[in-house]
Amino acid sequence: MAASIKDIKEVQIPQEYELIKAEFVEEADSFVLTLRHRKSQARVVVFSNEDENKVFNIGFRTPPKDASGVPHIIEHTVLCGSKNFPAKDPFVELVKGSLNTYLNATTYPDKTMYPVASCNKKDFQNLMHVYLDAVFYPNIYKYQEIFKQEGWHYELEKEEDEITYNGVVYNEMKGAYSSEESVLERFVMNSLFPDNTYGQESGGDPRFIPELTYEEYLDFHRKYYHPSNSYIYIYGDMDIEERLQFLNDEYLQNFTAITVDSEIPLQKPFDQVKDLEKEYAVAQDADCTEKTYYAFAAAMDVTLDPKVCKAFEMLSYVLVDMPGAPLKQALLDAGIGSDIDVEFCDILRQSYFAITTKNAKAGQKTQFEKVIRDTLAKIVKEGLDKKALEAAINGTEFREREADFGTFPKGLLYSLKMYQTWLYDDTMPYAALQYEPCYTFLREQLDTDYYEQLIQKYLLDNTHAVLVEMKPNAGLALQVEQETKDKLKAYKESLSREEIAQLIRETIDLKAYQEEPTPKEILEKIPMLKREDIDKKVAPFYLDEKEIAGVKVMHHNITTNDIIYLRLFFHADELEEYMPQMSFLTTLLGYMDTQQHSYTAFDTETNFYTGGIATDVGIYCKCNDKNAYQIKFEARTKVLRSKISQALDLMAEMLFETLFTDEKHLREVVAESRSRLKVRLMSAGHQAAAGRAAAQFSKSSWLNDRSVGLGYYDYLVQLDEHFDEEKERLITGCKAILAKALHKQDLLVSITGNQKDYEAFENEFEGFLKRLQNFEQDEARTAEADSLTKLETFEPKLGVTQEAFSTPAEIQYVAVGGDFSEVAHNYGALRVVRHLLNFDYLWNEVRVKGGAYGVSCQFNRVGEGYFASYRDPNLQATIDTYRNAAAYLENYDAQEREVTKTIIGTISGMDTPLTPNMKGRRSITAYLTEQSIEELQKTRDQVLACSIEDIRKLATVIKAVTESGSVCVIGNEQHIQEESGIFESIKPLS
Repeated sequence: MAASIKDIKEVQIPQEYELIKAEFVEEADSFVLTLRHRKSQARVVVFSNEDENKVFNIGFRTPPKDASGVPHIIEHTVLCGSKNFPAKDPFVELVKGSLNTYLNATTYPDKTMYPVASCNKKDFQNLMHVYLDAVFYPNIYKYQEIFKQEGWHYELEKEEDEITYNGVVYNEMKGAYSSEESVLERFVMNSLFPDNTYGQESGGDPRFIPELTYEEYLDFHRKYYHPSNSYIYIYGDMDIEERLQFLNDEYLQNFTAITVDSEIPLQKPFDQVKDLEKEYAVAQDADCTEKTYYAFAAAMDVTLDPKVCKAFEMLSYVLVDMPGAPLKQALLDAGIGSDIDVEFCDILRQSYFAITTKNAKAGQKTQFEKVIRDTLAKIVKEGLDKKALEAAINGTEFREREADFGTFPKGLLYSLKMYQTWLYDDTMPYAALQYEPCYTFLREQLDTDYYEQLIQKYLLDNTHAVLVEMKPNAGLALQVEQETKDKLKAYKESLSREEIAQLIRETIDLKAYQEEPTPKEILEKIPMLKREDIDKKVAPFYLDEKEIAGVKVMHHNITTNDIIYLRLFFHADELEEYMPQMSFLTTLLGYMDTQQHSYTAFDTETNFYTGGIATDVGIYCKCNDKNAYQIKFEARTKVLRSKISQALDLMAEMLFETLFTDEKHLREVVAESRSRLKVRLMSAGHQAAAGRAAAQFSKSSWLNDRSVGLGYYDYLVQLDEHFDEEKERLITGCKAILAKALHKQDLLVSITGNQKDYEAFENEFEGFLKRLQNFEQDEARTAEADSLTKLETFEPKLGVTQEAFSTPAEIQYVAVGGDFSEVAHNYGALRVVRHLLNFDYLWNEVRVKGGAYGVSCQFNRVGEGYFASYRDPNLQATIDTYRNAAAYLENYDAQEREVTKTIIGTISGMDTPLTPNMKGRRSITAYLTEQSIEELQKTRDQVLACSIEDIRKLATVIKAVTESGSVCVIGNEQHIQEESGIFESIKPLS
């Protein structure tokens, strides 16, 4: 049969299934079968299409009854061995040795999902088999150690020691509860729905996770992990009949239908808005004068109405998210916070709309609510900006039609959208995917008061809402930590000597279980590809060098469905000493007034005609030489071919006509940028710490830290706290940087699209170049360029450092970075070593035994590497683990099957399916870094030929990185102080 069916006549559905519906869903370019398995009553939806990136996802409704985190712990533990695949960690074995393009599991407030994806038919079948076995026949009933390792356990190695809690989920959630934004978001959801499942924490509150018993945990699995409570999704280019038959024969036929009470009841609406208070932790010495959060959130029963949900997506943008949005601007003008955010959540049975402000003063709650209500009432009376609404619709529709989710398989995104309605109504499995009727409807409503009435009904007249004030508490983190210690101390004091001895034995037994390797014959039960199954050739570059009016153009001739992906690269090497300001300039462009438009109107024009316009700073190191690098000031857009003229006009307006004279708005952007970067640093501290550690070994990495990392954050802090003194230099500097960078002589263009796309661009580009030349020849611009010398410079300070940045978080992000550029190495084999360390040594030592949520290492072509942990309860112990990695490699010994598995996993990471835009980016990056296809092929050949001896030799690289590397830790202030001897410098992340 054809792999992609177009008509129900083309497929013979196995008799074990009942066909509910069959239709073509245009938005997903798929023929879709909605089925019900007759015996087990499992729900099954099949998307048949020509996408080689096949996806399987099985989900269960898993409503928690308390905050012990049982759904989350189940999610972790079912992947730790099963009936047919009894290895201790088949999940990691699959990561090590499959060609998966996605492999994970996720817990939501009311569901748990297990998705996998692969482009390889045999690999996809293997992944599907292992995941189905995991969810239906896990080893959790045989080994309580699985629950202890992934969930929680008491830890005591010596009688004189203090008892502690440990466990991967426990530490993960300690990290989640260290994020201020996460604490507020969870509190808002729990408060809106106090009487149903959303009033509980499905991920687990660290205070209550240790209350979960082993039997309660098993009972949860028994109840909810049955096919009758399952939602099975199959997507892609495959033999649908064969997959359905496999699903029946191996799993579903073994279960008889039961009734599973997993329905999500609606929360009874409130009679009046609830006024609530909450505290969150800040550093002990933090200035709390402007650290208060406020939130207003309204619940609404609209999840099963895709049109209303889509309308609220537009309203979220127009009211709050877009530059100069009226609700956002009203709060800023009233001096209530510096960073306003909005969330419309439609992934729950009941949706909600929430507006939050951070960095506000205490005592502004009444004013916060009044500003919101007054502003919304005025909007309802006077009407919304309909062009802004239409632009929001255009921009959202563009991105939805483009379906470019980067490395994320689009089939997986489709499944996530399906669960928005399917989970709550079996008759609506893919209603949220069918956006065509929604956009038609929303455009038809632009000439009515539809949107204003939504605001009136769901935000102004709705009493099912909460008003929250979240206050900083400088002692809260220490208080919580002390309460935990006191609780554990009291527990220990309640134990007899025999019970303490038993606890020590259990700790030792758990560690023995963790350290005991899975026998070879059990590992071999996990299906695996062979080296012969791997494509030997690297993917090609798309580089056609052309010229337009003296400007070099690199054309990436790829079919993009009439979308042009355009990037302009301006030479900026001489601006490297102004990196933080140049990086901030990329935030300002498009967010300040121009000569033709206010910044709000400019954003509207951008969304109206394009899929977005943005600027960035890129640092491109020459392949294998970190000291040879280029800095590029970049402008980019994506646009339909028919709108390329408007896109170029808007790019020219942004680059050549931006005004920096609105000091009030400039001040707002500074404060917002600082606030949002801090959130990113706190939530992705492993990346920031790794970037900082690596920054000490080359000027290019040092500049990168000043562009996006902790160095850039330092600049924003200074700018924010001394704005009045710095504003003139900032304004002058922004003008000067543009005048210095924007020259035709050094311009390089990258365009991704087919020949028609290129010709359309070529016809319009000379108009842009004329405006560029006018900009260059303006005498005032020359004077502005000369004024650049008045700006402060930033001198590189290279060399090994030991730094810590303290936060009120309960966990750490621990990084070590170093230089191995002088060590001879085989780069392909080093890619294999990285994969081996990540999913064998580091996984076992830092995650399984240490309890950290994540850990990884990375080594680049220019000779820099790092190790970094994520939500880690440890500090020195993790650094020691990194430094013992070389010894692990020196003594590495394995069977050929294990080496092959690691090679396959390495190739999987190199062969991520690329969208047309990603293919263009890969090609232009190769051009800028002088990366040849021959060099990439050499690396691939080295990976495929890697031997145990090649792996052992690379211990010298690991030694170079870890033994003389820099240390950077972001995390708990008390833990850092307790191990302060490690550090030369300790600073608060203010």
